[in-house]
Amino acid sequence: MAATVAGGSEAAGQDGPVLSMMNKRLRALRKKYNRILQTEESKAQGKPINKEQEDVLRSKPAVVALIEEYEKLRQPLSAAVNEELSLFKAREEAALASASAASATVAATPVAEEEEEEEEEAVVDRQPEITERPPSASGDLLDETVEDLLKLLYFGTLFDVRLQTDFTPIMLTKAHERSSCLIYDYVTEDATDLLVERDLDLLSLMGSLIISRPSDSTVSHRNALQECVRHAKLWLLNSNQSIHPNAGVSCILLNVDTRPTMI
Repeated sequence: MAATVAGGSEAAGQDGPVLSMMNKRLRALRKKYNRILQTEESKAQGKPINKEQEDVLRSKPAVVALIEEYEKLRQPLSAAVNEELSLFKAREEAALASASAASATVAATPVAEEEEEEEEEAVVDRQPEITERPPSASGDLLDETVEDLLKLLYFGTLFDVRLQTDFTPIMLTKAHERSSCLIYDYVTEDATDLLVERDLDLLSLMGSLIISRPSDSTVSHRNALQECVRHAKLWLLNSNQSIHPNAGVSCILLNVDTRPTMI
């Protein structure tokens, strides 16, 4: 295992941002693993070690497991990223081809000026009137702005249908980001309260409560949006109220615990 950890090959500079970030995490983990080996060697020679070095020794199984997991993820993640780029390129080419075909059709069949004017007037009549909301001392403007933004996020998430081929790279990327957050505290010297899986689970839960309706809920979209707005206000106000009846943690505590993650 020591040879694998200490002598793992470094990725080339052209790996891209995702794999470059993985390589950076791996280098940090290997550096810590080397410190563990040096501490073990000192202890075997009978040299005294302090409490901090004892803590480092206890983290050896976790460090080794993370290094092995990163090594296993590197190849499938690289393949998934390449597949995602290929799909994006194909969609872009298809969109350009469609736009070119539409332009050619419009040029071949010009519309009469009178018909164009009638169509433009009809479009204007169908458009809702959008006016600037006057500010008010009661905070109504802020409430309406938050509600409008949440409507966009709510329905944008609701109508976001992905291809089945998109699922694997998306989940791999999310799993990688989750692992990166959890090990960040282990490879920094100024770590105090370490993040745990439950912190990220609660953060994900809070995010879903703000922008989506629970999958098992039967309430209308109007009522679901009202709940989204309520949760968003609780978060913005750093409320002491629990984020969920079964969560057992308030908005302000979750905000404090996960704030470094969202910087």
